[in-house]
Amino acid sequence: MTAPSPTPFQVKTLAQAEALLDFAYGARLLEKFMEPSTSSQAAHALAEPANRVAYHVRKLTEAGLLRVAGRQGKRVLYQVTAQTFHVPRALVQLDEPLTLIEPAMRDITTAYAHAILEWQTRNAADTLAGDGSHLIVQLDGQPQADQGEAQPQTPEGPYAPAMRMRTLQITPEQYRRAQAAMDRILTDLTSEEDTSCARRCTFVIMGFAGDLHDI
Repeated sequence: MTAPSPTPFQVKTLAQAEALLDFAYGARLLEKFMEPSTSSQAAHALAEPANRVAYHVRKLTEAGLLRVAGRQGKRVLYQVTAQTFHVPRALVQLDEPLTLIEPAMRDITTAYAHAILEWQTRNAADTLAGDGSHLIVQLDGQPQADQGEAQPQTPEGPYAPAMRMRTLQITPEQYRRAQAAMDRILTDLTSEEDTSCARRCTFVIMGFAGDLHDI
């Protein structure tokens, strides 16, 4: 089995840079082809629709970032052309951080906002108004109850959207452990085959050095 080339791939065109730096289907998808794999295998690993992944596999192949590595029956096997990619500064506006992340964050924000509105509609009957005319803002923190007193439970219904954010002063080792723990959460999650009571859900786990208000 041929390993990816140890020689860094020199990105030369804007199309190559855009394909590689696509937040959802660039390096994230390429990582599924460190060993020869089919497009459908990558789709299964990412829990993504096969036709969507196949489209982006073609784009990555046309850009030269993936290569045909053989066949598995009638299916084509693909593999990354290199493990490391060098992108010239001229092809990416590194001085404008939003150039890289803004498209993905815009998609995440839009999808999350729609999830909130959908959840709000589903749970409208449980509100005092009962007609969906109020947006529910439920605080997670509960006042400390007396010993033996049960904590009140707020029914959220299935698939309640949630966002957790916390800024901490931690060591590099703590940061690595936190990242590893978050990675394990996503790795341990598997798609439920019984689609009668399951639906597609998205989890976005982020961590970075700094404070939101440092900028």
